[in-house]
Amino acid sequence: MRWPKLKTRNELIFLGLTLPSIVGLLAFFLVPFVYSLYLAMLDNQIGRNFVGIHHFRVTVNNAAFRLAMRNTLVFMALCVPINIVVPLMVAMGLNKTAFKKAFMLFFMLPLVVPSGSLVFFWRAVFGLGGALNGMFYTNQPVNWLNNDSAMLVILVIFMWKNAGFNIVLYLAGLNLIPKDYYEVAAIEGAGRWRQFWGITVVYLSPTFFMVLLMSILATFRSFREIYLLAGAYPHPSIYMLQHYMNNMFASLNYQRLAAAAYILAAGIIAVMALVFWLQRRVGGYDG
Repeated sequence: MRWPKLKTRNELIFLGLTLPSIVGLLAFFLVPFVYSLYLAMLDNQIGRNFVGIHHFRVTVNNAAFRLAMRNTLVFMALCVPINIVVPLMVAMGLNKTAFKKAFMLFFMLPLVVPSGSLVFFWRAVFGLGGALNGMFYTNQPVNWLNNDSAMLVILVIFMWKNAGFNIVLYLAGLNLIPKDYYEVAAIEGAGRWRQFWGITVVYLSPTFFMVLLMSILATFRSFREIYLLAGAYPHPSIYMLQHYMNNMFASLNYQRLAAAAYILAAGIIAVMALVFWLQRRVGGYDG
């Protein structure tokens, strides 16, 4: 097998620019990913005996892992639909308001402010001495992050953090729809609801697909805010898969950590495959 010769200066520049990224991908992602599978099939003793899928079986049967898995699925089931519908409603409203820039600043702020700074803000709102207790629960403050309302609090934080990016995507998609389509539909007697389903939804289908993907991935990146707000062992209703893996790492149980990481990776791949399959079936996408 002969390697292709680099004949032009641009090809040499391209290779020089991409080589560090390729080396970094191999060294910090692919090699550790493969090694973690090998690690998950060893015992946790010095002898490093091969135990096969033992750690995977123990992890699946672990009560803490099952709790984390259930909470993660519930969180995804709540966040993804809301994170698709609400930003669309906001984007359609922003297209008709004169204060578009001010509202965009409000929704885009979480994208540029560090998560650590935002945590202080949310503590000032939902903490025992926060603004919410100060206004409504002065006599008996509510620990919002340590009771059954914790999931609702995390949902609000998730929405405010991720809605801005989806709003931008929707605004871009809405601006690509010709206004003539709505005018012709109105002349033919189509109401706003029929225009929405027949024009807006149809022409925003690629944007819906992108928002769906980003929303699913965002649910798996919500651990940082939850951890900063509630710690390594939060209320059981917001104990996520990342909490379980973080606690396995803290206890130096790398075998269980690797097993849980592979189960999570397999779940993400399965969900992404399902989303792409639905896009091909519903949207007629053949790419």
